[in-house]
Amino acid sequence: MKKTIQHVGIMALLAMSSSVAWNAIGKGKPAPDKPVTTTIDGLGPATLPTLRIQSDQLGAYSSVLQGVLGDWVLDTLNNDSSPQRKVLIDLRDPVPGSAPGGGSPVAPFTFQLVRARFIEQCSVYGTDMRNMAAGTTVYCPLVIGFDDANGVRYRLTMRQDNFPEVNLTQVTCEGADGNAKCNQWRIEPSSTQLNGEVKNIAKLLRVATKPHQSDQDLGDFYLSFRIHLTNP
Repeated sequence: MKKTIQHVGIMALLAMSSSVAWNAIGKGKPAPDKPVTTTIDGLGPATLPTLRIQSDQLGAYSSVLQGVLGDWVLDTLNNDSSPQRKVLIDLRDPVPGSAPGGGSPVAPFTFQLVRARFIEQCSVYGTDMRNMAAGTTVYCPLVIGFDDANGVRYRLTMRQDNFPEVNLTQVTCEGADGNAKCNQWRIEPSSTQLNGEVKNIAKLLRVATKPHQSDQDLGDFYLSFRIHLTNP
């Protein structure tokens, strides 16, 4: 009987200790996101040379560097604003034969203003964009999720760990503050293709809508873009 009472007492003490530890951890505040202003170059889909990712021509966007990882996030997909901000996605430059089985890529549209979420995942390669030194360049995967006009969800991904044929983006720190912390960044393609154009290959996926389904591979597309970040 004593052993049983002792066992119950020990278990209760352990549970209490775990609860205290959990509460202590829960009280710790995560690092806050760092606000940055995003400007996406481009003067519309009719201009030459055409940038395949452009702004909605309504000025700069509000965005952040994530507090935990330091990755850049621009989210007009999940955040409502007035007016509702969008970005231009242009899919008129497919990579021939890049769909499954060597088929032609399938685009849901030629070009369209869409609600989108950008994330520059430099943390995947161990880089916190906030800690970059002025003048340095790193190579990172960019992922863009977006909905078309019918609400269908797609993803353009430049993560080489998932799709080895795609290209990483080039992220350059163009300036730093008085504490030597980077406060200006430029994001652009890292690859010059065989025709001499500077543009990245990205994989287009139609995002699965049901559990246990896989995303649908629609093939690869060339993307050109110039994105500037500043803090403040």
